[in-house]
Amino acid sequence: MFNIIHKQILAQDIKRIDIHAPDMAGYAAPGQFVMVTPDAHTHAIPLSVVDTDDKRGVLSFIVHEIGPSTKRLGSLSIGEAPLKLVGPLGQPAVIDKFGLVIAVATGIGAAQILPLCRALKKKGNKIIGIIGAKSKKVLMLESQMRVVCDEIFITTNDGSYERKGLATELLKELLNKYKVNGVYAIGSVDMMEAASAMTRTKGIPIYVTLNPYMVNGLGLCGSCRVKVGGRFRLACQEGPQFNGHEVDFADLNVRMNAIKETGWDNQNLPLKIPRKGFTTFAKSLWGSIKK
Repeated sequence: MFNIIHKQILAQDIKRIDIHAPDMAGYAAPGQFVMVTPDAHTHAIPLSVVDTDDKRGVLSFIVHEIGPSTKRLGSLSIGEAPLKLVGPLGQPAVIDKFGLVIAVATGIGAAQILPLCRALKKKGNKIIGIIGAKSKKVLMLESQMRVVCDEIFITTNDGSYERKGLATELLKELLNKYKVNGVYAIGSVDMMEAASAMTRTKGIPIYVTLNPYMVNGLGLCGSCRVKVGGRFRLACQEGPQFNGHEVDFADLNVRMNAIKETGWDNQNLPLKIPRKGFTTFAKSLWGSIKK
């Protein structure tokens, strides 16, 4: 089950993996994700579903090799299979007929926004795409985005390709130039926060996809809590897409920075819960209640 049937290098340390998963490929919707565990010595990784082929029973995702778990997944050969594949998880993205839509993504966010652009196009929207990357070496999915978007712009931080600068700078120009009916933004917290602020002043709807740390993707641990609309919500169950005008980006930024400092993906073994019988369980439960 879940054998890898194809791999493709998209950019530096970034690979697309096509996996045989007929039960998932038939009903995975744009915006949803899967939890992939490469082997018994690595953590589960949340990865957005970037493409599906129902006839062939194939599901595709993109992995950025930045830690032990992601590097192990990227090292699996064609014919091999990860230890576990769970999904599709999360809520399908909001896809509607808006008119003119700007889809902006930075970094690995391009992998998440591509299926949304395809779905938006099928609804009859006109799409302007913005892809931002640190440099040309890590730019990904340019050709695929050019196919689905009516117009596309590319920015690189170092100026190694197309326009030098930030994606948000270009977004601001386009919002002032066109009558935009909706925006989709996926990328760094700073980028999504800036995009949400720009659209709020103009009364333009914006949807952002949040990527907090997830242990299992099933809502059992609460590690992916995000503050939206004044209350905490689980990104794995109620997201990962939310109304950008309701997201508390200050809280999200604190959580994301804490994860970076902890370095979850740099641990050698997955998190293990001691199993010492009912007494241990009762003590743990009582401790949680007191908190």
